[in-house]
Amino acid sequence: MMRLAFILLALTPVLAAQEKAAQDNLPWHALAAGLPPATISGPPTSLTFHNRTGQPLKIFWVKYNGTLKAYGELQAGATREQQTTANSCWMVADGSGRPLGYFQATPRPGRAIIPARLPVPVLRSRKYTPGTRQEAILWQKKLRASLARLMKMEDLVAQDTPLPLNPTASSTEDRGKFILHEMEIDSTPGNRIKLVLTVPKAVTGTCPAVVAIAGHSGTRHSCYQDRGFATLLAEKGYVTISTRISQHSVREQQRTMMGERLWDLMRCVDLLVSRREVDPARIGCAGNSLGGEMAMWLAAMDERIAATMSAGFLTSMDQLEENHCRCWKFPGLRELVEFSDIYALTAPRPLMCQNGLQERPTWFTVPLAREALARIKPIYGVLGAPENLEFVAHEGGHVIEVPALLTFLGKHLGREE
Repeated sequence: MMRLAFILLALTPVLAAQEKAAQDNLPWHALAAGLPPATISGPPTSLTFHNRTGQPLKIFWVKYNGTLKAYGELQAGATREQQTTANSCWMVADGSGRPLGYFQATPRPGRAIIPARLPVPVLRSRKYTPGTRQEAILWQKKLRASLARLMKMEDLVAQDTPLPLNPTASSTEDRGKFILHEMEIDSTPGNRIKLVLTVPKAVTGTCPAVVAIAGHSGTRHSCYQDRGFATLLAEKGYVTISTRISQHSVREQQRTMMGERLWDLMRCVDLLVSRREVDPARIGCAGNSLGGEMAMWLAAMDERIAATMSAGFLTSMDQLEENHCRCWKFPGLRELVEFSDIYALTAPRPLMCQNGLQERPTWFTVPLAREALARIKPIYGVLGAPENLEFVAHEGGHVIEVPALLTFLGKHLGREE
């Protein structure tokens, strides 16, 4: 027994070293611009900072609202363990407070190694550069794959056949010209989502369909309330569908928040395609604010979307780094693209963007929208469809100009006025 105890005692430092080595090395994200993404909720975990630079550095926790909380200095060559939660972001700054980069914690304890030589950050390394038609199509294909990896949903989009939806209806309501169904479907094998589906009562043949996407505080019902645009579309004979994408958390810890938001919308498209009333060649999407952002993402990443209206979002990433929720941001995004590049993945399919002349000056202003639009136009020209890109600068604020939306979708999805 004494010999066994001696062996175990001798092995303790070795086992501790092996356990420490088993920690994940967290990626160092050099900050090319702005601040890190905001922290989102997750289970308890820890990370251990290793300052391999020759200078003292400042450590900040990025709070849930995106602001910073100081956690003191880390001297040159020093290490420090920090209790935290998965999906939390920790920013590293130099002695003057200038942001250098950040780490994002995972459910497993991680090592946050600040490199001795800090890499020079790169912005928009995969921006669209006009060339041939074949080059544009290849750029789109490669960028979609890169974005799917960043959003941690590559395994989902790579499925040869869609995952089973297992739809169930909890209620059905007659709304006059259409039937409104409250439903649930599987988003992933371990998670179900609630949605609203409307189907016209007078269906002859197949109908066009629209994914209606609400904004930051929206629910699956928001686009239908107060005769919202989804209700108007339903009354005009469109099948419509909506689910909540305003969550600020992740359901599966190996995913990203933006990836889960997008995947839920893609599952809505899966349901539309499965419905006998829907013409799969005439599926569109529309939304305002966060809904406009997610319409951008859905059209960019799902080529089944035939026409897209994105309102209250066309701008630059620099504009949204300050005075705005940074839920749009996730590790690696800024190094890869600008919003205009994501919109460019929609080409040559019809795209309408709307921005209000009364938008807040720190939000989605028309001048910034026009600058972004100028970066989207070239790929529409290269792909031979410049007429499919439209921009509406309306007289309102952070809202949808509904008549323009109805005309646009009617033109491209076959429900003419």
